[in-house]
Amino acid sequence: MTEIKAQNRTAEHNGNRKPLVAAVCVVLVLAALLIVFLAAKNPIFFAAAQKKTENGDFLSAMELVGKADGDDARILEEYIALRVDINNCYPALLTEFNSRKIREWSGIAASVNEKRDVLGEEISADVQELSETLNAVVTGVTGYEALRYDVLSMMNVFLEINRLHTKGDDGKNIGFTVAEEREKIRMWENQCALVEEYALSIPNPESAYLLNYLIKEVQGECFDLSDAIDSVIESGYSETDKVRFSGEGRKTYPDMRNSNGESVNLLEKDTYELFVYEGVCRAFAESLGEYYMPQN
Repeated sequence: MTEIKAQNRTAEHNGNRKPLVAAVCVVLVLAALLIVFLAAKNPIFFAAAQKKTENGDFLSAMELVGKADGDDARILEEYIALRVDINNCYPALLTEFNSRKIREWSGIAASVNEKRDVLGEEISADVQELSETLNAVVTGVTGYEALRYDVLSMMNVFLEINRLHTKGDDGKNIGFTVAEEREKIRMWENQCALVEEYALSIPNPESAYLLNYLIKEVQGECFDLSDAIDSVIESGYSETDKVRFSGEGRKTYPDMRNSNGESVNLLEKDTYELFVYEGVCRAFAESLGEYYMPQN
């Protein structure tokens, strides 16, 4: 009897183990399937994010790439985030240039560009072009900032002819020597040549029309002032003789308008130069227009 009971318990135990073993097998199969799914998830979401990025749908691409794992996904995510930020900020840059933001973008683009090969041929080409464009914007604006002293200095030519027709404390026009004036003219011509060379690098000259107008006016004023000085020599004076112009002879200049319709005059040196700077920044910012893709 005891033996029969033991056999029954063994049979019962074995019977209980069968469902348990089956359950364990199911869990193992599910775990294996989960591993396979997780392994496949990354390339699926990464490829989908790539496609959306290539189509310019950066918001959808951002959502998809966030579901992918790995360094490649993070590089793509960094590029997508950059494009989203450009879309958000580009319109404001045209009215108020933000050097800090442009430098930030340029740094991100340069970083992604170093690792662009993992992003696919089309995106890789876009990354490289964007990095080069942003670098050109930074270089271009920085280049003008380095010339601002020369721009302000050469604008003194517009004040010079009027200064020479201004009466001093003695009631007579200001005295000068031909040598002094020729040295000033040479300096302004050299500064203008530097600024003119720089102006050739501006991608959209129409937005920098105030600078181009200024260059032509400085060249013309230097020519007119040189003519006036040469007439002194032709009158029999030497380069070092102290001489004075006679009469009033003051010059005026037409008002110009910036892109916002604000009026400014060449004789308002600081204000005019500020408008020039804004125009230059706008011209370079406009070169980013091809990367502006408003999202629905």
